[in-house]
Amino acid sequence: MADQNTRTQPMMRLLPVWLFLFLVVTTATSSHAADVSPLVISRLIDQRLGSDTTNQSQFADDAEFLRRVTLDLAGRIPTIVEVHDYLSNTSESRRIEAIDRLLHSGVYYRNMATFWRRAWVPQADTPEFDTITADFERWLVHRLQKGTRYDELVVEILTLDHDNNVQASTTPVGFYDANLSKPENLAASATRAFLGINLDCAQCHDHPFSRWTREQFWQTAAFFAQPHTNEKSQPPKVRIPDTKKEYEPALLTKTKIEWPQKLDSVSLRLILVDWMRANEEQLLAKNAVNRLWAHYFGEAIIEPVDDLSRDEVQTGERAQLLNDLSAAFIASGYDLDMMTEGIVSSNAYRLSSSPQSTNKGSKPDPDAPGPFRITRATVRGLTGEQLYDSLLTAASLPSERSDVGSGGSERSQRSEFASRFYIENSFSAERSISQALTLMNGSFVNELTTKQGNLMLASILSSPFMSSDEQIDTVFIAALGRHARDAELKVVKQSFDSYTNTTRESHLGNLFWVLINSSEFNTNH
Repeated sequence: MADQNTRTQPMMRLLPVWLFLFLVVTTATSSHAADVSPLVISRLIDQRLGSDTTNQSQFADDAEFLRRVTLDLAGRIPTIVEVHDYLSNTSESRRIEAIDRLLHSGVYYRNMATFWRRAWVPQADTPEFDTITADFERWLVHRLQKGTRYDELVVEILTLDHDNNVQASTTPVGFYDANLSKPENLAASATRAFLGINLDCAQCHDHPFSRWTREQFWQTAAFFAQPHTNEKSQPPKVRIPDTKKEYEPALLTKTKIEWPQKLDSVSLRLILVDWMRANEEQLLAKNAVNRLWAHYFGEAIIEPVDDLSRDEVQTGERAQLLNDLSAAFIASGYDLDMMTEGIVSSNAYRLSSSPQSTNKGSKPDPDAPGPFRITRATVRGLTGEQLYDSLLTAASLPSERSDVGSGGSERSQRSEFASRFYIENSFSAERSISQALTLMNGSFVNELTTKQGNLMLASILSSPFMSSDEQIDTVFIAALGRHARDAELKVVKQSFDSYTNTTRESHLGNLFWVLINSSEFNTNH
């Protein structure tokens, strides 16, 4: 008995120290990433979707996964070197290594800046506001590279003192310019972009089936009005056009507002932002997670993404998954990179898009009964930016530039191309006739089929040690991110042999043209 006490005493002495350290650490980090990690997030996803027990045969192969995750994180297909390195890597951690490499690349921040700009300032996709795009994305790239929390990005946008001649290239003033600085426009855009609430109909009338009233719309708009210059402590009022009705600022939940002693436009909007972060429905976090999910899976957890507050989507497995992920996002300190890594590290993200899967593929119905499951990946159309950058990557031309938005001719070509190939929803995108003709006969694409405009072709044509098979295979790797299959190699060689008067450059240029016009190249699968 004495021996037993002797053995337990050291542990009893250590226990209070361990407990003290545990309490200090968890208390200090309770609002950040105390118990949240990418692994926790990915396991949560797989448990909720039933993909934690998915059969290995249902996963995308290595080449498919690398292409998918590179398109999603970098906004382009992988380079020849990246494909060779990944396919030769036999480590069990190769997926995590590839994800980590992409997450710490400059092109990841550029890609996500475009994604969030499109979610927050969709007007910039129109010719009228095209000049806003470059400056807003430059600001956002800088903030994302610094690891700025998502909620802090929202605060910085909505509390910008845009009346004091701020610099467009170093601030998010484009959000105000795109909305013409009108309170009603800013209210509609802010609630849709940051909360997933669609107030558009309420601007003009009360809809019988809508949760939000016209009064609530204009009360929200009043947060973007200019306070009276001679009455700093008095909240401003906005008047509905062509009426005598005026409204003061009021929160959508009717929460009582404690007005500050000195009220200006910044402190007024800060009240709105603080409510967004403290709101019990967690719509700020839910909206961000729902949009990220749509980016990586092609379809949001809750559709449409700008109508999250409907009563009928507050229950069910989809709502529960979104609740769980949003809680993890908040616990991580609104860490976008952590949430992204958790999503793309999950088994659900790894699933193959092969039609042999039992899932027939359908648009999600948030009201449908039964479990929420993903049994195969959704085939998605490439955005204009992804397509442009992927074409350059396939040709071994640089697509990761330091002069993003510099106003040069190169930027103009990318912007014009991206606008021409703009898509609303990636999972339902279809090529128009004009888009198809541009890919088949456009001057930009035609130039890529020559060794003068394609460094990849020039390199293999000038290499004296590459066999015919190796040249063909390299074109497949460059365009499709995988080796040519035996049957494909046989057909291509037969085609080459049947046209004896055609030069080797023309043969390989024609092959490149065929591959970049294929559905395999033009989709993320």
